[in-house]
Amino acid sequence: MKHVKIISASLLAVAMLGTGCLKDKGYDNNEYGINDANNSPAGIGFHKGVQFRVGLGLELTADPQTINNQAVIMLMGAVPSRDVTVTIAIDPTIVSDYNTQNGTNIINMVEGVDFSIPGTTFTIPAGSRQVNVPISVPSTASFSSNDTYGIGVKIVSADAGYVLSSNQNRLLLAINLKNRWDGIYNLRGYHNRVPFTFPYEVEMHMETYGPTSDIFYWPDVGTYGHPIGVGPNNSLSWYGTAVQPVVVFDPATDLVTDVYGVGAGGPPITMLTGAGVGVSRYDATTKTIYVNWNYNNNPLRAFFDTLTFIRPR
Repeated sequence: MKHVKIISASLLAVAMLGTGCLKDKGYDNNEYGINDANNSPAGIGFHKGVQFRVGLGLELTADPQTINNQAVIMLMGAVPSRDVTVTIAIDPTIVSDYNTQNGTNIINMVEGVDFSIPGTTFTIPAGSRQVNVPISVPSTASFSSNDTYGIGVKIVSADAGYVLSSNQNRLLLAINLKNRWDGIYNLRGYHNRVPFTFPYEVEMHMETYGPTSDIFYWPDVGTYGHPIGVGPNNSLSWYGTAVQPVVVFDPATDLVTDVYGVGAGGPPITMLTGAGVGVSRYDATTKTIYVNWNYNNNPLRAFFDTLTFIRPR
């Protein structure tokens, strides 16, 4: 993994001549949850639970597939010197409640769509801080590309004095068939922060987030996110997981219709349009995505991306 610097508010004020920025809220440092400076009990939760809804794509196939590294249970404290036993449960109300609250129609996979987990008890071994909950899907042959399928999972209890994080103990896995924009791309572009222009070129995964949407997954940092670029100090930086853009396509025209953010505590992210801004779109002939977006509705905080397809993901 390449070294990539997370820019905080204080660092960015120096690096970018006092212009405002975003602060990483502690996601990468595992500081979310119930811990605080007053020695709260050690917390436990899903690594992606602060996002709650986690989108992912599976291949259309009759062969079994395993979902890994999505439902990851994480300790929010020091590395333990003993094993920690955690009990989880599949909770169908997580999907149904989400549908009711958001007006969505995610198909609850406990209702006739086959999947399995190896058990309900998992152990975080001494010296580690997390454990993966693998979810097996024997076939997606009956899946529709127009539908989203959901699995709700929650942490029921943990031993060794760990207390459940109130904002990370439930997770909704929203599963789609991989859409046609999904893949591994070469990302080239730049971020404008007057008086600077910050260029970047990295390998980027565009991962299915919905039937017609994809999220930036940056393998160099091992999570969802997007580079700021190479600044005056000649190092590549990013805003941490606060900035996680999702790109929405029109399947009939391949035009980008929306860009929005799903990062916890992040700013509003929107597609950039207007005079002098290119059309955000997918070119099916060259398998290239062109997308322009900004945060806080500020055209002087914009990103201009060209993603060239390398290979399937």
